[in-house]
Amino acid sequence: MKLHSKSILRWVITLSLIMAVGILPKWTEKVWAHGRELGEEDSGGVQKEEEKGPHGGPVVVFGNNHLEFTVDHESGDIVLFLLDKDLKAIPMPENYSGVVYLNMSDGSKKNFTLKRGTEGPVSHLEAETGIKEISSFKAVVSLKDGEKRENFRFSWTPVAHAHE
Repeated sequence: MKLHSKSILRWVITLSLIMAVGILPKWTEKVWAHGRELGEEDSGGVQKEEEKGPHGGPVVVFGNNHLEFTVDHESGDIVLFLLDKDLKAIPMPENYSGVVYLNMSDGSKKNFTLKRGTEGPVSHLEAETGIKEISSFKAVVSLKDGEKRENFRFSWTPVAHAHE
């Protein structure tokens, strides 16, 4: 049986399409809202928002605990609270650090280092964005505990404020 160059080309194209269809959805899921800066330690898992936390933010599972993501619309400050299984705030371990990567609704990208915050009833991680009246965005929070890193995805849209 003799193969012609057209037959070989058809097989190459067919196999390429099959691979692209199988790989592309997984690849785009991993690169959503961030780029190379998260490195190869990306957990790759997509966390589903469970419910609203005690501070009004979306909550995701984080190990045996939960993580609540809050945003102050007026100041643009982002605060992450660690919650127990009953969604009660617990102290953020001192060795936790992180970065928040934002994809703003206008297409711009920003990132902010999370620092330890102690104001309020429990320690937490916070980032001062300096963005007044912050608009909608998608975020990736990259938390680090020593050498271990986990990434979490959040979407945020400001609630319509009634102006008097």
